[in-house]
Amino acid sequence: MKFISLTLYALLGLTALIQVVEGIASIANPAGMMAGLNLAMAPGVEVPVTFLGLATLIRGALTAIALRWTMQGKPEGFFLARFTALTILLSAPVLYLRLHRPEFALGDLVQGSLLLVPALLAKNWDGGSELRAVAGERER
Repeated sequence: MKFISLTLYALLGLTALIQVVEGIASIANPAGMMAGLNLAMAPGVEVPVTFLGLATLIRGALTAIALRWTMQGKPEGFFLARFTALTILLSAPVLYLRLHRPEFALGDLVQGSLLLVPALLAKNWDGGSELRAVAGERER
């Protein structure tokens, strides 16, 4: 169970970092973000891309909260971890069907699946005592 917990911690931390960096990049430079994704920047796209960046930044913050709460053994952390994974998984068909970008859809499918599996396996059977023990070992 420690391996699953540590894997969940690592994936949540990495996901939060990725989401925050992508969010900041979209807000700070929408045209650059679009160019980096090989998408054409058109008039009127800057505002939606900025809002997408804000949404991505919020998802990154929620993922960071999920990391903190799972390390504390709070059931809410597991819920947020699963919620984050599901939102990433749900974006995959949108990327494929609406943007016709199978490479982005595959990336989200893999990332969401990798996060969802340990989030489902790391159960909070006894109030998170095992997870708190793992977190406590890290603090020593």
